[in-house]
Amino acid sequence: MARPTPVRGLGPDSRLAEAARRLLTSRLADVRHEEDALTRKLTMDGVHDMRVATRRLRAALRIFRGLGELEPLEQEVKHLQDALGEVRDLHVQGDWLHQAAQGTKAARRSGYEALRASVTSPLADKEKRLRRALKRWDQHTVPTLLDATKHLAGPGRYGGRRVRRQLRRRLRTLETLMADYTEAPDALIAHEMRKTVKKLRYEAEIFRPAMRRKMEALQEALVSLQELLGELHDADVRMGLLEGMAAEGKEAQRTAARTLLERVREERAEHSAHTARELQRWHAEKLARGLRHLLE
Repeated sequence: MARPTPVRGLGPDSRLAEAARRLLTSRLADVRHEEDALTRKLTMDGVHDMRVATRRLRAALRIFRGLGELEPLEQEVKHLQDALGEVRDLHVQGDWLHQAAQGTKAARRSGYEALRASVTSPLADKEKRLRRALKRWDQHTVPTLLDATKHLAGPGRYGGRRVRRQLRRRLRTLETLMADYTEAPDALIAHEMRKTVKKLRYEAEIFRPAMRRKMEALQEALVSLQELLGELHDADVRMGLLEGMAAEGKEAQRTAARTLLERVREERAEHSAHTARELQRWHAEKLARGLRHLLE
């Protein structure tokens, strides 16, 4: 995963509006850098890197929305992020099925490849949608965003109370979801927890220059949790696809789907157990509460 471009010269006492201008411009530049590669070819890694860059840009737009007309722009960026996500998801599942076919007997491998072809069949349409989204992004969203950053205004310091209060609220939301999942490890709760962890991680990145020690501690705690929840989510998506193909596909596809479902269910159970242990560690060490106190 590409790192965000560092923004130099900002500190806790920097004016919030000035920090917002510089950070939004930097995050936009990161997205445009990834965009340049995608205009040539929609590669798996390129789509992933641009999707991550748009998440970082959206995090900045969310945080600084009170300084200008940024909320509609966040929705514009989300539109592009969603189009990237649809292509990325098919890339991930297609690559997993391709890897699953390796080393198997020819008869079984043909069933796996037929299954992969069926799962990835919507890819061409999703790529067309993404190219349309990229065109709108280039012609409409980028100029509007650049203009909006010039008119940001408002009180507050980059490392002030308003910022810390916002991060504490996000941490409290995460604590609640973690407690809910510990009581009932539901896939929907895990999905919401994953989204909250990602948002909090990218928001912490934004304030790292202002509160380096605190944000580094927060990010370190979140990275492993995000990876675990991501693996769990991928397994849930994969199970849904395979269950559908086991019911609707042709005979070879149904056979391959049933075989792979056993494997994915085992992997999912392992991911779930690992996630549960990690959440228990958070609670045992009162880690989330300790991180929240860092922001006081």
